[in-house]
Order: sequence, then structure tokens, then C-alpha cells
Amino acid sequence: MGPLAPTVLGECSAWLSIKGYSPGSAAGVLNALGRLSLWMRTVGAGVEDIEEELLARFVEEERARDVVCVTAMRARGTMRRFLVASGYLGSVVVEDCHPTPAAAAVAQWRGWMRDQGGLTEQTIAARVHYAAGLLDALTTDGGALEWRRLEVPLVNAYVAERGRGYGAVARAHIVTAVRCLLRWALSTGRIDRDLAPGILKPPGTKRSLPRGVSADQVAALLGACDPATAIGTRDRALVLVLVRLGLRAGEAAGLRLNDIDWATGQFKVTGKGREHVLPLPVDVGQALEAWLRHRPPALDRAVFVRMKAPRQAMTTSGISGVIARLSGLAGIDPIYAHRLRHTAAMSVLASGGSLTEAKELLGHVHAATTMAECASLKWPHLEP
Repeated sequence: MGPLAPTVLGECSAWLSIKGYSPGSAAGVLNALGRLSLWMRTVGAGVEDIEEELLARFVEEERARDVVCVTAMRARGTMRRFLVASGYLGSVVVEDCHPTPAAAAVAQWRGWMRDQGGLTEQTIAARVHYAAGLLDALTTDGGALEWRRLEVPLVNAYVAERGRGYGAVARAHIVTAVRCLLRWALSTGRIDRDLAPGILKPPGTKRSLPRGVSADQVAALLGACDPATAIGTRDRALVLVLVRLGLRAGEAAGLRLNDIDWATGQFKVTGKGREHVLPLPVDVGQALEAWLRHRPPALDRAVFVRMKAPRQAMTTSGISGVIARLSGLAGIDPIYAHRLRHTAAMSVLASGGSLTEAKELLGHVHAATTMAECASLKWPHLEP
């Protein structure tokens, strides 16, 4: 009942099916949309009246009920995405014609990192995430930025507070991001002296590259994959791609179906702004074939996709999470994707391969990078 029945509800059902939602999850979204339809009839609203304010009113009244429908509340995000995708709700684009001085400074810093530093958008976003909050300490009550407030004690206090609750790796990223912000401020004349040397390193940031894993650990990871299930074949193919070919988690996430050339036994790998071609070993090819026979219809042409809706390419963190989950199932110490990459380098050298071959496998531009990684893996015979 209501203005969304039956047309809009039918469209939503079809949309959820295309997106790969299970019947149970789809029922929850349709329930939320049905409740919205009934409420719209009560308040006299039609399909043409759907807007953000109307949805906000609906959610507020749902929360005010004596017995809140938990399923409908959980599904409201998916319901909203359907309304936007189907054109019933315009996606909100906020154009800030008068950005705050802090926002303007962040935008200029982004451009500097992109143009002068040549950083990727992912790296730029991470540095802004970690360091942009420092500008809040320089902002007056009127919204102006007072760069003269920027002193080493203030910066160190920010680094310590921003890193609270994070591990050593994240704290090191925070320091790197703050140093980058300070370099930009110095190069653009916002500050008149280099503060970066005074920034303290957070405790525990001395890191070494991850160790490789043993053959027994690899066997345990593979043994935790159930070849009778779709998720098991996917995870087995993922482990073999990482451990045999040394891919980064992001490179595995970026693999597309058309990157695999079955005729020549090769596939293209894209990562860190570069492309290189690797041979496709027989065992890896067989594992990929088994997975692709089970691979469900997905929203894109990614090789490794999520098994839950929306079925789309796995993220870098998702792939590393798979390896961590498998290590837990196997009853071994936690292992993440990058350790499997180092195992591939160890295998090349252990079988008598050269540093150049390891460099090509890992996709490094400079042999020195490969040498540094191999040195961390305790290969003392490698000299500059």
C-alpha cells in the first residue's frame, strides 16, 4: 500500500536481485521501503515528494516508535542507495562556494602533493586523513588560520593525540603525513622555518619488512580452503596468486578478467602506477579456473569479488582480511597478505634465481628496492 506500491517496490526487488542480495537481505530492504510507502500515504506524500528531508522525517518517526523495527532501520542505507540509483532521490552534491580557510588550505595542499610530489590519490587521501586535523589547532574562533601558532610543541601534541589507539604502523603514517603538511607550509611561505626536524617519532615505529612464511604455513592456509565451496575456491586461488607470484593485496584486488591471457599463459598486473606481465604457473591457472567456474555474477569484471551483496571487486583490506581469517582457521599465527609476497621472493632466491628475476616478479622498478626487501629476509649473500 502507499505511493511506492507496486511499481517502485517491484523495481527495488529487481535492483536487489541484480546486485546479488540474498532473499533474506532483500526482504529486509523491501520491508523498509514498504514501511516508507505506508508512512508516505499517511502524511500525504507522493513519489515526486521524495527528498532527503522527507526520508529524515521518516527515520525520525521510525525511531520514535515504542517498538522499533530493527530490520527496517538496518536496511535504510540500502533503501536510500536504491532510490538514488533509480532516480527517485537526487544525490546530494554540496558545492561550497565559500570554503573555510582550513578547507581551502587542505585543497591547496592536495594540489601540491599531486603536482609537486606526484603522489597517488590514495596516498593523498591518507595523508589528509591523518594530518588535516592539525589545522583545527590553528583556526581561530572566527574561522581564520593563524600559522604563527604552528610550533613544534603543538605539532608533537597533535601527533601524540592523533596516534592514540593506533598501532606502530599507523603512528608512523601520521608522522609522515604531518611532515608532508609542514613541508608544504614551508614551501608556500606559510611558515618561515622548517619544523619537521623537531617532530618526535612515536614509540615503536622502528619497523622491518614482513617475514616470509614457511611451506608448512602455506600448506595450512591452503588446507583451510574448502574446495567444495565457492568461497573456498576463491580463497585458494587468492593464496596461490599471492604466494606464487608475489602480488600486493592491491594488485590482486585490481585484477580483471581481461587481464588474464589464457592463450599465452600470462596475465597483466597493475600496481603503484605501473604495469608488468607475469607468467601464469600451471597450479595458479588451475586454481583460478576452479574459482571462475564458481564465481557468481558480479557488478564488475574483477577476478576476486565479494561473496555477499553487493557483489563487486574485493578491496585491498578485504583480501588481507581473507588471509588473516584463513590463518585463524588453520590454527597458526596471524598472517597477512604482504607476508605471502615476501614468500614469493624467498622462493625465487632459494631455487637459485637471480636478484633480477626476483625484481621482475615483485614488479620493482629498481633492483635496490628488491635488494632491501631480500636483505630483510636474511639473505646475506646479496650485496650491492
